[in-house]
Amino acid sequence: MLLVATSFSYEATAQEAATRDFKSKAKADKWEVGLHVGHTLITGDVDWKSNFGIGLFARKSLDHIFSIRGDIGYMAFKGLEEENRREVDAANYRNRNGGVGFASNWLPEYESSILGGDLTLLASLNQFKFAKKRKVNPYLFAGAGVSSVTVTAIDGSNEFDVVDDINFDDEWSISPYVTGGAGLGFRLGDKISLTIEHKMIRVLGRGNDLIDAVEWRGTVGDRVITASDDLAHYTNLRLGIALGKKDGTEPLWWSDNPLDLISEDIAELKARPILDLSDDDEDGVINMLDQEPESEKNCPVDTRGVALDSDTDGIVDCKDAEPYSPIGYEIDEKGIAQIPPVDMISEDDINKIVDAKIALIDLTPSQASRADWFLPMIHYDLDKYSIKNSEYGKLHQVAQVMKSHPGLNVVATGYTDRLSGDCYNNVLSYNRANAAIDYMVSKYGIDRSRFILNWGGKNNNLVSTNSGNLMNRRVEFAVAQGESPMARPECGVGNAGSGGSGTKYSGNKEAGY
Repeated sequence: MLLVATSFSYEATAQEAATRDFKSKAKADKWEVGLHVGHTLITGDVDWKSNFGIGLFARKSLDHIFSIRGDIGYMAFKGLEEENRREVDAANYRNRNGGVGFASNWLPEYESSILGGDLTLLASLNQFKFAKKRKVNPYLFAGAGVSSVTVTAIDGSNEFDVVDDINFDDEWSISPYVTGGAGLGFRLGDKISLTIEHKMIRVLGRGNDLIDAVEWRGTVGDRVITASDDLAHYTNLRLGIALGKKDGTEPLWWSDNPLDLISEDIAELKARPILDLSDDDEDGVINMLDQEPESEKNCPVDTRGVALDSDTDGIVDCKDAEPYSPIGYEIDEKGIAQIPPVDMISEDDINKIVDAKIALIDLTPSQASRADWFLPMIHYDLDKYSIKNSEYGKLHQVAQVMKSHPGLNVVATGYTDRLSGDCYNNVLSYNRANAAIDYMVSKYGIDRSRFILNWGGKNNNLVSTNSGNLMNRRVEFAVAQGESPMARPECGVGNAGSGGSGTKYSGNKEAGY
């Protein structure tokens, strides 16, 4: 009994472990899509002024901590130095623009834009906190993208495209960039979240210090020296919507911490009772599982520790003189069934009863019983009434029945499928029944007067279809019950079908397919 209990405990533990293992696997979660809008500025060589940015994003989790996000957006920038005029910058622009355009004492002013898209990796920080429901999601991110950059330098009413109009070393209107930043998301509902984020963009290549239209604070020869590269900033609000079925898995950065499974298992283990293998009544079932902890010694018990009573007579087996008493009888104090004596019948009495029953059976064949006989049917190839090789055995069976019962007459009824007209099919069904009768008359010498020829044409199909079907092209045989023979149809058709052997077939020719 201890072995059974131990096996049960092991199986239960294995099932629980399998369940926990299944739950620990992250299911496919929802995508989050949305839009963002915010404030832009550039930190560089020129004082910045506020401007705006706008865009769309889509985010998908990789696990509970990491996720990827695709971002497209447009950011506009502008700036103006209200006090610091640039004589060297003005000369630089004037020389590059053919000596015209900028005043000798230029007040730096610009308007720029970045239209781009990037792919970033986000790391959620809230998964390191043990909270069941995530309402806040702080995160860091970094990534890279590509952008189309426009920069316009302004001097009063003069405007110059820094990328195209000013003759710098090379064009950089399409530039790669790196990006990074941080954000703080707030969960507003099952599908909606609102996030505040600060994003920084550093354009790579020639334009990394020309987003604000100024590249210099001094010169070495005729080469401009940069004091600090330009860095674009975008502080924005993001409205996200989770896409998917209502009962689907939420984005994993909002879901339960994966360490919750470990903490739950530890709590469950602590709540379990201490295993006690004591068995006070020594019946093989430990006290923790024993429903009858004081069973009598040496008395067999079931898996619950309850003493067995196999015949359910109220006396346990160890005290029952007849542990398997017949059911339905009274028992004495020892558990023995009180079965009344039974009158015995002799062998001669049994033989007399059997002889009397046999004498009542009428073994004389009757016409009514013959009517219930099953006689086989035969089938024909398409538009044929010649006998197929596979059908000779069935005709042999019909003939043997008729030879064994000389007083028995048989009705042979021919049928067709629905491929032709009524008149043609009636004649063809007549030919088929007639061919079967002719064969048995000539082969087995049966008097033709014992056959009653009937035809049914395309009526009474076994398979309800308008196409050709082997089962419908048949002759059925039945014990005659007073039917009258039917004459050959006279409807204007000279002959129907062919009596020769079939040449067109598909599959097993002898089986008729």
